[in-house]
Amino acid sequence: MIALLAVVSITAQTTAIVNPLEKADEAELRRQSFEKVWSTINEKHYDPTFGGVDWKKMREIYEPKAAAAKDLNGFYAVLRQMLDELKLSHFGIFPRNAQIQTAEFGGAITGIGLKMIDGKFVVNRLEAGSSAEKAGIKKGFIVTKIDGKSISDILAPLEKVLAERKEGEKTKQIYRESVAASYLDGNPGTVVKIEVLDAKDQPQVFSVARYVAEYELSEALGNFPSQKVIFESKRLDGNIGYIRFNIWVVPQMPKIREAIREFSDAKGIIFDLRGNPGGVGGMAPGIAGFLSKEKVSLGSMNGRASQTNFIAYPQSNPFLGKIVILTDHGSGSTSEVFAAGLQEIGRAKIIGETSAGAVLLSVFDTLPTGAIFQYPISDYKSPKNVLIEGRGVVPDTEVKTTRKSLLEGRDLQIEEAVKQILN
Repeated sequence: MIALLAVVSITAQTTAIVNPLEKADEAELRRQSFEKVWSTINEKHYDPTFGGVDWKKMREIYEPKAAAAKDLNGFYAVLRQMLDELKLSHFGIFPRNAQIQTAEFGGAITGIGLKMIDGKFVVNRLEAGSSAEKAGIKKGFIVTKIDGKSISDILAPLEKVLAERKEGEKTKQIYRESVAASYLDGNPGTVVKIEVLDAKDQPQVFSVARYVAEYELSEALGNFPSQKVIFESKRLDGNIGYIRFNIWVVPQMPKIREAIREFSDAKGIIFDLRGNPGGVGGMAPGIAGFLSKEKVSLGSMNGRASQTNFIAYPQSNPFLGKIVILTDHGSGSTSEVFAAGLQEIGRAKIIGETSAGAVLLSVFDTLPTGAIFQYPISDYKSPKNVLIEGRGVVPDTEVKTTRKSLLEGRDLQIEEAVKQILN
């Protein structure tokens, strides 16, 4: 199950693509590529009804447009438009040589995380000891410009892409946050000028040095660059375990397992999956096995002619205390399998915001033009047979992050989770 983050990183920009093909070959390679995309969906899409979309009609509409595209950039845009007609996540056309403006995985960062709140880009995460923290930036500050460029100007190329795509508002928000945050990162040793509105809405300018964080890297995304692997576990007041990780990849498994074991005497465990876009689907039942004394199902993936059940087998000495899972619009894919599954079997309470609704098993292939083609091959249904794609996991208790709480140094979602565990 491929993380939505990979999709965000590469679909965010479609400008400045260099054509790697000789003109004499390009028309034929385009034709072959269009044929491969259309035929693959026609033959392998998990829903033979295509969700009510007339797929043959889509070929009649988009094949002439693809052939008439002025360049590869336009050609790929047509392919995306055709795929968007299916109104599903985990589809993508990613040029290998696209000028990706999102953060270079493993590159230099500022330690700032951004979240859109009331249409503004608010600092919602600040890594302890980061250069941004040392410079004086605080949670709750609104970022208005980066290196003299307004956020609206930074997002302008993306907005053109989104105008052509049938994306939901949650997905659009993920794209915008990802692209805006990427401009904060860059080459080691460089300095970025960040203009903000502070706690009193007064403008301030900070010069923040980019630094290389000591992150572990994972190649879990296959055709995509290495992904920074973040993991955190600690005890909160009240003897409550807290586990946060940013992506479901195999190197995280022993860390999560060890953390759960260390919290064996805790009153409860909070799994913070906010902003976690997914990853390896098989990890969800693997972790659930440490949280149940019985064999349970977290739901199933359903292909055109196959079904895979997410069965969690109980492990020795599982943790049987209270479980709370924190979600937001950035929680996708495997995070949603884990949250929806444990929620519906009554093992966990979900607190926060409705998740991304992007839960499809997808694979990658290479087109004759050299672009990467991502497409889903099965959907996901929860233990109660609920289709989470497009819907998301609805929290038991909705708690939204506010700028006021960030300025006060509070995390309302963690506070609510602690309250429910202790009560």
